[in-house]
Amino acid sequence: MDMIVTRPVTQWRPEVVATRAFIVGIIGLVLCAIGVLVNPRQAFASYLFAYVTVLTTIVGALILVMISHVTAARWFTVLRRLTLLVTASLPALALLVLPVLAGVHRLYPWAGAYVLPPDIAAVTARRAAWLNVPFFIVRAAIYVLVFTVCGEVLRRWALREDETPVGASQLAVVRRQRRLSAFGLILVGVGITFVAFDWLMPLDPQWYSTVYGTYVFAGGFVASLGLVALLAYISSSRGRALDGTVTAEHFGALGKLMLTFVIFWVYIAFSQFLVIWIGDIPADASWYVVRAAGSWRVLALCVVVGQFAIPFVLLLPRSLKRRPAALAAIGALILLMHVLDVFWLVAPAFHPIGISVSWLDVAALLMVGGLTTAAAAWRGRDHVALPVNDPYLAESVQYAEP
Repeated sequence: MDMIVTRPVTQWRPEVVATRAFIVGIIGLVLCAIGVLVNPRQAFASYLFAYVTVLTTIVGALILVMISHVTAARWFTVLRRLTLLVTASLPALALLVLPVLAGVHRLYPWAGAYVLPPDIAAVTARRAAWLNVPFFIVRAAIYVLVFTVCGEVLRRWALREDETPVGASQLAVVRRQRRLSAFGLILVGVGITFVAFDWLMPLDPQWYSTVYGTYVFAGGFVASLGLVALLAYISSSRGRALDGTVTAEHFGALGKLMLTFVIFWVYIAFSQFLVIWIGDIPADASWYVVRAAGSWRVLALCVVVGQFAIPFVLLLPRSLKRRPAALAAIGALILLMHVLDVFWLVAPAFHPIGISVSWLDVAALLMVGGLTTAAAAWRGRDHVALPVNDPYLAESVQYAEP
């Protein structure tokens, strides 16, 4: 235990990571600004796609930390600080929501993005009490505020462990985090559900699905597990921050979670599709008619194969889940599939004929991904990678899969 506490744990040069990510983000920002002048509707559509992709992944990491507290998952202690580093970008994401709010009139049919047919206009008119610009902005501010406050309070309490000696006071800090997590899971879960209902579902004005929010949450949570697996592999490499503390046992447990939620994601996706297919109601089926035709159908199949079939087969063997490099590769694949999944949710509303990849899609991903990575790396530059005074750290280091 003494070796774990005293050895250096910040060897990844966060200032360098932050600087490079910031440069990437600024390049993306400049390109997006040009895009707003050249093709404003596409620019805002691309930005919505990129923002939701990053937001759902980071909120998924926040939910992962909260679940670990609520379930008293002591094996996760060695990975908790790393996962909280991901959530350190939430204040930056709170600022980056502004372009989404600025582009409301370019994005959503109910806000005047284009002229609707009379029958669909009548449908959106009945939802005017909910779908109006002022209320939309207020709700969006509440969502990002909930995410940011929960993430920041939980992160500050976690960092406070380093200043609290082991004993009764340390246990009190841990219990406080558990209580916040139990309450925060409800707020964050409802918030990310309504992000899906407010920001994505109204892109298709006459369509709705009660399980859609769960589908978006599941995709983001699976992506966050993939991101944690990738970061854990990098951080546990020889000479890195978590070398010797994150073992094959921890990767095996993380792999089990990935397998579970990959199955959960496809279950929710299939449930939504099955109910709408059985109902055979034109207004409900219209969403799938666009996304299951032409090149969009090919992309849908790629997402199902890449986010479910391949990870499912690879994660079944116990031995493969315990190999850090293999799990990191699966995590990277899942992250890529989440990007394509959100693109499949957003882009057909603007390009119903078929796949149309714009340079602005790449620019927006560079902007949001670069700036959030820079924020997380910069804020984590002075923090150790392990909660050295956590009463369960030794037990977590010695964890062995049952």
